[in-house]
Amino acid sequence: MTKVNSPQDAEAIIQKLPCDMGIHRNPRKGTLNAPTKILKDFSTDRKILKNEVFPDEFSLEKTHGRIYRNTENVLRYDKSIISVGGDHSVSFPVIKALKEKFPDMELIWMDSHLDVKEKIGKNVSHDVVVRELLDQGFSIDEIYFVGITEIDHDETEYLNDKDASIFESDELDEFLRVFNTGEQPVYLSVDIDVLTKDQAPGTGYPDGELEVKDVLNTIEEVRPNFADIVEVAPPLDKEERTQENARKIFGKLLDETVRS
Repeated sequence: MTKVNSPQDAEAIIQKLPCDMGIHRNPRKGTLNAPTKILKDFSTDRKILKNEVFPDEFSLEKTHGRIYRNTENVLRYDKSIISVGGDHSVSFPVIKALKEKFPDMELIWMDSHLDVKEKIGKNVSHDVVVRELLDQGFSIDEIYFVGITEIDHDETEYLNDKDASIFESDELDEFLRVFNTGEQPVYLSVDIDVLTKDQAPGTGYPDGELEVKDVLNTIEEVRPNFADIVEVAPPLDKEERTQENARKIFGKLLDETVRS
């Protein structure tokens, strides 16, 4: 990849967000070193600036604070921003910072899970991110849930009186039909667990039913302004299929965010 030293010279800014503290209900961890593994063999002619936010060893809240401040800082340069996690909790401070700058920004949550579970304690863990975003100012009609296969009972209760746009894995064509790519900024968050277990075994909750080609086509169709790829756990996939497919998705995200 073509590395540059100044944000002004970059086409895109890549935030490496190593973190696994947002996973608290599952022993299948391993997302801490995912950003390095995903980007290690990545090749592109795009001019990019890589930027790493190191986690606080003892505090998820402080880690999110660091990510939020870093995102605020890189936003000043008016560049495409792609974040590479890390567990899905790292998306929260990134999206929060972007939403404050772009109040009309919409969110596409491409994941096999809704992540609107009730928060336990003060931490914004990986499975409560969207609920926290809704509590902090997002409107339900600004969020599209895509690729969903698993919905917990408490999530159904929470969304019962909300008109949520939920598209299960076999409804991808319907999502692409109704989604309107307008003037508003779009953030696309891709949890690798949206893929089938065969294509992404290295993740904490391998519940997805989409193929890589489905994700790549969605990225091309929606042309997001900002994006992330999260929940890759390299230690859980010795054959490295998961990180290889994450690398393909990252490359497509890079190309489309720069073009948007």
